[in-house]
Amino acid sequence: MTIPGLHLTHIGNGDFLIEPSKSLNIRDHDRLIEGITARLMQARATRLYYDLSGLALIEPLYYSWLDALARAAQTVNVKMICINMQPTAAFALSKFIRKMPTFATALTI
Repeated sequence: MTIPGLHLTHIGNGDFLIEPSKSLNIRDHDRLIEGITARLMQARATRLYYDLSGLALIEPLYYSWLDALARAAQTVNVKMICINMQPTAAFALSKFIRKMPTFATALTI
């Protein structure tokens, strides 16, 4: 299954990795979430790692995308973990979030 703007890779034992590209259009997040969750359900995934290494800033629109994806993943019993967050992105995120994010964070897989 091809999902425009990102690579969704099975990395073993129910774990998947999302690597977004610069062409990812998060404004069409319903279609993206549907494709991602369908693939996760098909493979009986348990964890979804979202690589943020290419993202220097996280602004409210992108945070909404991450939150919506994490909530959808939870509905199919998949835990989403954002990895490789740059310090500038973490700082920007800390300026506007008011509650704990739906997703977990980690340095790496």
